[in-house]
Amino acid sequence: MPIVSPASYLRVYEPLAAFSAAERSRWQRYAAAGPPSRRAGSRSERVVSLLAAVRPTLDVADESAFVQWIDGLMFVCPWSTQLRVWQSALEFRSVLPDRVAEAFLPRRITDPAEVELDRWKSRRPTLKVHVQSCTWMVPPPWFLLFDPAERSLVTGDTAERSMIYRTTMSLARRRAARAVESVETLRAASSEGPTVEGVGDLARWLGSFHPQSRVELDYDGLVDLLDDDMLRRDSSVEDIVEAVGALRRGRTDLAAEAYERVLVRWRPLQARESAS
Repeated sequence: MPIVSPASYLRVYEPLAAFSAAERSRWQRYAAAGPPSRRAGSRSERVVSLLAAVRPTLDVADESAFVQWIDGLMFVCPWSTQLRVWQSALEFRSVLPDRVAEAFLPRRITDPAEVELDRWKSRRPTLKVHVQSCTWMVPPPWFLLFDPAERSLVTGDTAERSMIYRTTMSLARRRAARAVESVETLRAASSEGPTVEGVGDLARWLGSFHPQSRVELDYDGLVDLLDDDMLRRDSSVEDIVEAVGALRRGRTDLAAEAYERVLVRWRPLQARESAS
C-alpha cells in the first residue's frame, strides 16, 4: 500500500437535480449499494490517484462519489478522480523545468492525458470537478467560506475523529463575494496589506455549481498531525473572518495580524512536507 500524504479537502455536494437523468440513475444505484465512509473513501480515492501516477498510463479504472442525505434529499460529490489525475499531472509538469518534469512524468504519459482531457472538455463544456485537495495544510481562502458555528469536531481515540465545516452554497458564495470585494477595494486604495491569493478563483469555482449545493471543508488526514487540544484551539476560520472584516473597515494592520496568525498556525505542518 503506498504512503498517502495527509491532505485536506474542499468538496461540493450537488443535489440529484443537478445531474442528467443517466447520472441520477447511476448515483442512486451507487448509493443503494452502500458507498464508502467519508474517511475511508478519501483515503481510497487518494491511493487510486497515486497508483495512477506511477503506472505506464494515467488511466483510472473506476469512479466513485461521496453521498449525503439531508432532510431526506440526496446530495452527491463525485470524485472525478480521472480528471483530477490528468489535471494534476499537467500542472505538475507546467511548474517544473522540462528536464526535471521528464524524470517524474515523461511526455509519453502526459501527452495522451492532455489529449484525453481536451476531448472530455469538448464533449462536456460544462465539465466541473467537485473536489479540491491540498496536502499538509488547509489553503487560507478555504476558511473564508465558513462560519465558526458551522464546525463539527470529533476528538478522542476513535475512528470518527475529525474536523469538518459544512455550509450551504448560498452562504459560501456570499462570503466569497464579500472577500473578493474587500480585497479589490484594498488593491484600489493601496498596494499595502495582506492579500488572500486565489479568492477570485474560488468564487468562480463555486459559481459553477447548483445553487442548492452544500460545501464541505474536511481536515481529513490532517487531524492525525494535530492533537485534540490543537484541534479545539484552531481558530483559522475566526481569524480569516476577522481579516476580511478588518479589510472592509480599511484596517489593513488588523487584517495583516489576523492573516499572519493563520499562516503561523500552519507553517509547522508545511515544514513536515519539506522534511518528508
